[in-house]
Amino acid sequence: MCFLCLFVAKNDMNIELKDLSHNPVYAQVREQIDNQIRNKTLTSGESLPSPAALAQKLSVDKGEIQRAYFELEQLSLIIKSAGKDFLGKPRTDYRVR
Repeated sequence: MCFLCLFVAKNDMNIELKDLSHNPVYAQVREQIDNQIRNKTLTSGESLPSPAALAQKLSVDKGEIQRAYFELEQLSLIIKSAGKDFLGKPRTDYRVR
């Protein structure tokens, strides 16, 4: 994999994945979201894309995004909340703390 860039219009989140020799995918995603939160590019209360949606846009495994989100949650940078969608199906949302 060479260089891949994603612009997520939902919250102006840019994720750039580089060759895996730099860092694993989850570490690259975690680091870039962490930087965007600390630099105030992502602000408190903003929603993050679901792990499945972000994984699909980046063409990576959903588990990579879930691990990045889990680590960000452990650092108290994002909050995970459970709810239901309009059809009553369970749904998990991620927001910037």
